[in-house]
Amino acid sequence: MIRSVCLTVLALAMFATAPAPAQSRREMTERIDATEVRIGRLEERFMAGDPVADTLMQRLDALDYQVREMTGEIERLSFENRQLRQQIEQAERQQRAARAAAPTANLPADDAAAAWMQDGIGEAGDADTATGPAIVNPDDPFAPQRAAATGVLGGAPGASALPASDPAVLYEDARGRLLDGDFDGAEAGFERFVAEHGDDPRAGEAWYWLGETFFVRGHHAESADAYIASLRAQPAGERAPDALVRLAASLHGLGQTREACATLARFGGQFPNASAASRDRAARESARAGCQ
Repeated sequence: MIRSVCLTVLALAMFATAPAPAQSRREMTERIDATEVRIGRLEERFMAGDPVADTLMQRLDALDYQVREMTGEIERLSFENRQLRQQIEQAERQQRAARAAAPTANLPADDAAAAWMQDGIGEAGDADTATGPAIVNPDDPFAPQRAAATGVLGGAPGASALPASDPAVLYEDARGRLLDGDFDGAEAGFERFVAEHGDDPRAGEAWYWLGETFFVRGHHAESADAYIASLRAQPAGERAPDALVRLAASLHGLGQTREACATLARFGGQFPNASAASRDRAARESARAGCQ
């Protein structure tokens, strides 16, 4: 038993300290054989009553006990980690189910589309006359900042607890994070930008890119809110056609296919001069949603 423990500890130490590339298998085998010979001699001295060997064997017994204790602790932590992961997955499933059961899902297609689109991409289409409350997720920790940034355009900006920062630096930093695939960092950066600089000319694009950080991670309720805010901030902006298509895709992702099709039906009238690429994206999304 003690010999096996020693050999196990030795093997682990050799693997842990071996540089890359690792020692050859023959060298490792020779070292293990030599160690086994030493342990055999130590056991012989222990059986003969050698006090030094007795002390060493007692230490090996203690080491064996510690190894068993650590193994049990690792198994306990692994079990707790699995339980925690299961709880997180269950909470995420419940959250997705709650989003899918949002009240707007029961509205008729035309009424639901009008509710989402009011004052942002309606027939008026004028940023100076847009009115109405912002549509936000009640579970969103940034709900107050969203409401302030997407309220009546031209009104007094809402107070923000976030420190002031240079809008250009903040915007470019968030864009860089998005391009690098750091979606959490990009989300935080664009959330801060629209909260602090809701009247900046880039606010519409910032809302659009914020929606992208949500969309690529499957957070369709949040992405829909962000695309709506982008359309309200810049109804005729460069990103507006794509924001409308992404809004429809988000609604489709939430299982609200009728509302997604009603949203796409507005594309041609709202953006008659949209680029060919934007029109193609709208057509593809319409096909994916099965719109007639």
